[in-house]
Amino acid sequence: MSKVKDLAGVSLTTPESLSEAPLPRIQSFFPDDKLAKQILSAAKRVSKKRPCSFSTPTTSSPAKRTKYVPPEPGQQLSPTEFESSLALPTLDGPQPAIEDDINNTLLHTNRAPLVVAFVVQLLKHTMPSQPLSSRLSLAQAVMSIGAKSKALNLGIQSGKAAEDEGWGEGQPKIRVMGRELRIMRRWGYEWQHERKEDHQRDSIKQEDEDRGQEPSPPGNRTCQSSDIESQETIKGDPSPNRSHNQDSHSRSTTSKDTEPPVWGLNLETLRSTSNTSALLPSSNNAYAAHLPVYDPNTARNYLLRSFATAPSSSSQQSQGKIRSAAREKQEKEHNLALLLHALDKVYASWINVIGAEELDRRAWGWYVKVRPAVESGPAGWGGRGDVSLKKVLELKR
Repeated sequence: MSKVKDLAGVSLTTPESLSEAPLPRIQSFFPDDKLAKQILSAAKRVSKKRPCSFSTPTTSSPAKRTKYVPPEPGQQLSPTEFESSLALPTLDGPQPAIEDDINNTLLHTNRAPLVVAFVVQLLKHTMPSQPLSSRLSLAQAVMSIGAKSKALNLGIQSGKAAEDEGWGEGQPKIRVMGRELRIMRRWGYEWQHERKEDHQRDSIKQEDEDRGQEPSPPGNRTCQSSDIESQETIKGDPSPNRSHNQDSHSRSTTSKDTEPPVWGLNLETLRSTSNTSALLPSSNNAYAAHLPVYDPNTARNYLLRSFATAPSSSSQQSQGKIRSAAREKQEKEHNLALLLHALDKVYASWINVIGAEELDRRAWGWYVKVRPAVESGPAGWGGRGDVSLKKVLELKR
């Protein structure tokens, strides 16, 4: 402590400044050679542990992501809390700076997570009523079904896809990015709770006024069949593993704009976990009460860890330096935020011109234009390559 003032006088007050000082300079304050060396070693050790900025400077602000706080044992997340826990990284800052950052970023990844990213942002525009949990589930479904089909075509796997064997028969379908997906509708899932409650209250009041009655106080209104149905659904349960067979009702006329939240059905898991003595898949079978779905957390975690920065000449020269796991994680999340932002800009520029159906049809072709180049055939299975975000942004109208 007696040396603090002396060190402050020459700006040696932080571990970083001490670690960069030559040993003779430290020895001028600490004549004991052993003590001086210990101080220098400790300063270098502490400064290395401190996080540093990306090696490549960026002009936009780092990606922001809502920190997920896991629930206590036995505690269940509300739908609103569940959707918040799935938040993906976003960017802050002026648009010109963000676009400069996008144009200067080259990602290193494989094809599967890029498909997931394309679908997650596509559904934001083609099916805007879907919550993030549904978009992630459907994106995982598109990627998994595509991967299964590719594996069968390349001879990496044998047999047939589950749907080709009849699994999921009777469940509703939707088309996403050119692929037909079996889904389960999540009737009663109130993820925008306050807004929907206000809308329902206003609707009830308007109905009473139209009949010339006084507005009914809450609790005194006669329970209608639609109310009974909503009480039997997964209302308030965000878990993708709890499911019910609400799709036995005929609701095929529901449009994409008014479609309730949905899950993508995992037919491969359904086939592998079903009892072999069970009846052939049918909408009337008991298995429909426990349908496995694609977990949105799986898709989210896949996105967060999949988009590294492509190695450059400057980074190759510094390969000897060990990068911390925290730094790599932060960089990947920032890259994901850039990719999602670029895709959002592309889809937003087209949706009001060509409509949702045509946008969905074109999205696969756009993905093919920018996906990483890999070897053909089985040798390229799971291979990685570079993706230019500048080329992604050039897909804008």
